[in-house]
Amino acid sequence: MLTQFLQSPQGLAVQAALVAAFLDFAFGVFAALRDGTFALDAVAAFVRKHLLGRVFPIGLLAGMSYLTGDTVMAAAAIAALTAYAAETLASIYGSIRVPDKNPETAIPVE
Repeated sequence: MLTQFLQSPQGLAVQAALVAAFLDFAFGVFAALRDGTFALDAVAAFVRKHLLGRVFPIGLLAGMSYLTGDTVMAAAAIAALTAYAAETLASIYGSIRVPDKNPETAIPVE
């Protein structure tokens, strides 16, 4: 049953979210090491914020939509995964972009 879920559109979306989260983590660690701001407690914050706070609930929603066949729930899971993907891509872009040292041209990154 797990294999069938992972091969379904919902399962593929969950896998993609996990890959995006891992890439965001890897690029974030790279950027923190590059900038000399790496802190080990940020790893726990990432797990709590991204994996447990975003990917797990969305994955649970996708799994429930697969089990029940509810199209509204599936649409909600797809919308949430799309929003998470957009946020994660922006975060990855922020990690690979070299910080601008000139305060007049610097773009604030949140």
